[in-house]
Amino acid sequence: MKAVKKGHIFNLCSTASHKAYPNGGSYSITKFALLGFSKNLREEMKPHGVKVTSISPGPVLTASWEGFDGPEDRLMEPADVASMLWAAYNLSPQAVIEDILMRPQLGDLG
Repeated sequence: MKAVKKGHIFNLCSTASHKAYPNGGSYSITKFALLGFSKNLREEMKPHGVKVTSISPGPVLTASWEGFDGPEDRLMEPADVASMLWAAYNLSPQAVIEDILMRPQLGDLG
């Protein structure tokens, strides 16, 4: 990417990258670290024309939520996350979205 002076790196963070949750220490610490890494990588890649975006979705209706005891409308659709990534990817070369934070319309679970 550096050699051709273009490209786009997406790091899949989480809302847990921005907010602590009870009993989520081991998960949150990795997501906090990934968000910090993304911010640092963004600074390092700027002069090389490589974009870096972190995306932090809340709960998304995927297999990881199998057995969720609640209404499915409390979970976001995977296509919503994909649409945000695609939109960020398709910006002009002189624009970048650094951070995307997505939550269900009704707010966090719990």
